[in-house]
Amino acid sequence: MRAPEIVVEPTAGRRDSPPARRMVWLPAAAFVVLAAVYSLLGLRNQAHLATSGYDLGIFVQEVAAYAHGHAPWVPLLGSNALGDHFSPLMAVLAPVYRVFPSPDTLMVAQAVLFAVGVIPLSRWALRRLGSVAAVVVSLGYGLSWGLQSAANFDFHEIALAVPLLAFSVTALGNRHWRAGLLWALPLVFVKEDLGLTVFAIGAFVAWFTTGRTRWWGVVAACWGVAWTALAVTVIIPALSPNGTYGQASKLGSGGVGSALDSAWHGLLSGDDRGSTVFLLLLITGFVALRSPLIVLALPTLGWRFISNNSNFWGPDYHYSAVLMPIMFAALIDALVRGRDSGRIGAGARKAVLAVVFVVAVAGLPVLPLSRLMYAQTWRADPQRSAITQLTQQIPPGSTIAASNNIAPQLVSNYSVTIFPQLPQDHVTPDWIMVNLSNPSRWPKDPAGDKQAIADAETAGYTVRGQEAGIVLLQR
Repeated sequence: MRAPEIVVEPTAGRRDSPPARRMVWLPAAAFVVLAAVYSLLGLRNQAHLATSGYDLGIFVQEVAAYAHGHAPWVPLLGSNALGDHFSPLMAVLAPVYRVFPSPDTLMVAQAVLFAVGVIPLSRWALRRLGSVAAVVVSLGYGLSWGLQSAANFDFHEIALAVPLLAFSVTALGNRHWRAGLLWALPLVFVKEDLGLTVFAIGAFVAWFTTGRTRWWGVVAACWGVAWTALAVTVIIPALSPNGTYGQASKLGSGGVGSALDSAWHGLLSGDDRGSTVFLLLLITGFVALRSPLIVLALPTLGWRFISNNSNFWGPDYHYSAVLMPIMFAALIDALVRGRDSGRIGAGARKAVLAVVFVVAVAGLPVLPLSRLMYAQTWRADPQRSAITQLTQQIPPGSTIAASNNIAPQLVSNYSVTIFPQLPQDHVTPDWIMVNLSNPSRWPKDPAGDKQAIADAETAGYTVRGQEAGIVLLQR
């Protein structure tokens, strides 16, 4: 049985309300503010050694290779970046990095990409629901825990997906079906799992439309599935060191059936997967459940929840960033449809918007952006100064093995790998730089770091400097 058409009042010929016309500047203003605050968060993290070789350093090396016209070989991985994740769209950042060759470039680029997502969402809310709703949507999206967690954890390729999804779901909510599909198609080149989201978007269009548009939806769905299949079965294995798709191991030995059973029991028992679902609905006042757009979140939640890697389940890190545009599009769509159908009155709309506003503001003190209000955030980090001082001894073109939280400080100027060395790393570095006073605790604990230094000295490395807890050794 086919679902009914989405009831959305046509926008053509509809006049904006006077308040909406007075606040046409709001989307641009929201973009500027969000780009600025997220840039500051990323840059201060880098200034305080709160970034890491895994993952910021990896993406810097990948983009730097593209910027110089090379295949994306990443010394930190010891392999081609496309053998880890299929993300060729990262090459679009290469021209900017060529002009500004610094990890800071990627941190600012990510901030801008996250902020771009607010433009279509706030414009839609302004046009259809008025200025108050547009302000609340801008705040809710901009302060959402998914974006803050992502901006706080290095750079990731999913930053490219956030604006594409924001424009796509906004177009779908306004029944601009083909525009929604066109914005979604490049997602397959951001990361291999996003082909499943493209499939969902194509299926969504095919379900709610007829005629030629339905067939465009079918084509888009096939495009998404085909690229995911090609990436995980051919491209990534061909470029990976061991000839396999490494992420598949995270499904566990029991296969998909066992993983689905585990995910279901996890949701029912209220583990981190249940917390993630609750928080996703909370930021929209739970009204997103009234919009069919919410089904577009299922592919991302699906692969995360069936994984045996518990880091994927919860609200931390960058995994939920791509869900933020979907959730707030579902919020807007639900309010518009509810108003037009008479099922959500003016009072109920105000109540929902009040909840969204309160949740966004109430969460701020415990989320990463709150650190911008602390004086410590703006003080110079003595360890960063020490790294700058010690690297004056290192000639250009040298290879360096560095602690995970030191690596991002060096990747723009040297060939960097992780210390202590990983099993797949067969490089014998010219220099070693270790953070003893603020250890990364990965890939080994502090005791492991000290043992690795002792082993290096036995192998012929000599300490050339030590400052602020940073130790430099030369072969």
